[in-house]
Amino acid sequence: MEQENLQQAEELNNNEAISPDTLNDETQNEVSVQGQPTPIEKAPEKEVPTWDFSSFNTEEIISHMKALIEDFPVQRLKVLDNLPQVFEAQYQKEYDKALAEFTQGGNPAEAFDYQDNSKERFYSVYRIYREKKSEFYKKLEGEKEQNLKEKLQIIEELKELIQHEESLNKTYQDFRSLQERWRNTGMVPQAQAGDLLETYHHHVENFFNYIKINKELRDLDLKKNLDAKNALIEQATALLEDNNVGNAFRQLQSLHSQWKEIGPVSKDVQEETWNRFKEVTDKINNAYHRFFETLREEQDNNLKIKEEICLKLENYATVTFGKLSEWNEATDTVLALQNEWKHAGTIPIKERNRLYKRYRSACDAFFEKKRQYYAEIQALQNQNLAKKIALCEKVEALKDSTDWRSTTNKIIECQREWKNIGPVPKKISNKIWNRFRTACDYFFDNKSAQFKHVSSDQEKNLESKRALIEEVRNFQKTGNNDEDIEALKAFQARWAEIGFVPIREKEAVQSEFRKLINDHFDQLDIDEFDKNIERFKSKINTFDNSDDKDSKIIQEREKLVNKIKQLETDLHAWENNIGFFSKSSNSESLIREFSNKIESARHKLALMQEKLKLIDGMI
Repeated sequence: MEQENLQQAEELNNNEAISPDTLNDETQNEVSVQGQPTPIEKAPEKEVPTWDFSSFNTEEIISHMKALIEDFPVQRLKVLDNLPQVFEAQYQKEYDKALAEFTQGGNPAEAFDYQDNSKERFYSVYRIYREKKSEFYKKLEGEKEQNLKEKLQIIEELKELIQHEESLNKTYQDFRSLQERWRNTGMVPQAQAGDLLETYHHHVENFFNYIKINKELRDLDLKKNLDAKNALIEQATALLEDNNVGNAFRQLQSLHSQWKEIGPVSKDVQEETWNRFKEVTDKINNAYHRFFETLREEQDNNLKIKEEICLKLENYATVTFGKLSEWNEATDTVLALQNEWKHAGTIPIKERNRLYKRYRSACDAFFEKKRQYYAEIQALQNQNLAKKIALCEKVEALKDSTDWRSTTNKIIECQREWKNIGPVPKKISNKIWNRFRTACDYFFDNKSAQFKHVSSDQEKNLESKRALIEEVRNFQKTGNNDEDIEALKAFQARWAEIGFVPIREKEAVQSEFRKLINDHFDQLDIDEFDKNIERFKSKINTFDNSDDKDSKIIQEREKLVNKIKQLETDLHAWENNIGFFSKSSNSESLIREFSNKIESARHKLALMQEKLKLIDGMI
């Protein structure tokens, strides 16, 4: 409804409201004579649709513009004057949407080729409108000049009637003919209209004075004029019921034009008739002014709403988001603000271009930042894709291997890397994942088929290891350290030879066996250094029965290397501190304390270096 009212307002805003006070007193000098009054009823013109072009897509804008040009004269299509701006805005929105969909699929923005010829078709149709409009106004000005010449000729002929020596009846008929020609002649240039009508009325009065039309004929003519004006008053009164204020205003203008052409009425009813027509005119004019006042208030309120929308959009345009989810959330908010803008209604004409440019600039800035972010994401995803392709090729090269333990570790490491790489372009995500998973599954399916029979063997190994644990538990030392050490080593060798046990029992039996061996070593009469070495040998010998032997060896080695580095650092610091303490008095206790620390650390360092040699011997 607001859009319809706006169109009415804009079409009528260039017309001044008719004020009855500006009319002459019934154009008293113009008097018609016997004959039929000029018809005042006209078939209503077909109303131009008040479409909101900003709600249409580009194809709808073109089709509706064609329909208007085909169905209505161009002089009634002011709504099309600002249509290029509306079309350009909609075309940009459709272009941005198509680009966003194209890049969302993983495509680079540089490869986007927008296949759409709606802009060429729009301006092709719009040129037709401009040409028709130009042709119409050019023709209209020519017609006005021709009408001016015609009416000046009528006035000259009216002057000559007074000089005629023909019969009164013939002169009168000529006069009626001139009146009819005057009424049927169209508009003249506005600059000459007032003087022309005044001159015409003057010579009509001269004519009546000259021929001295009898009072009866004059009274009859005045009565017919009164009837015609009463009919116009009834039509004007009916316009008060028209909810379309703009339509009522336009029709009132037409009624006033007809009123001027009808001629005077009897003086005794002249003022009363005019006052009735003036009263109705005032009511329609007041309604028209109230309509515009309400419209201005609505547009001022809409202006505030749209300025707030622009401010919010500008805030979003200045923020840089770091996550895809944040961009998606911000995009939803911006699209909601765009929809709010679309339904916020119209604003004062003088503000439209300025505010629309501000709105478009904020939207463009936001979506340009989003486009740049997606370009960066796409570059990163392409890098991730290259890494994942490399992993696929690596696993595919390993999938036929029968070195089950080593290859399993390598593929599991590839799977860890895969998880840490990050996303790839969506369009190829499933394809690359299926390629990687197929290669992994191929290896593990082969491994599962190979080890189906292993379960029963592992149960037998478990029984053997439990029996060996009982042997170790019941082992009695001979008192000869060398013989006892050899016996304990033999237990360890037998343990390593037995093979794998079910994974659920592995840690329990291994811990129990190692504890028993360590307890026996602790009871031997050997120094603590050798005990630690033997216990460490017992520990690392168990790695042979582990599926991830290499990994455990590497982890143990790294742990030892780190401890050695730390001890060496501590030793260096303590030795420096002793140097400082020796220069001060009463420092004997501190020197003794740090000397003990250094001695203990050197012992630990020698032990760990020996352990490192044992580890390196397994690699």
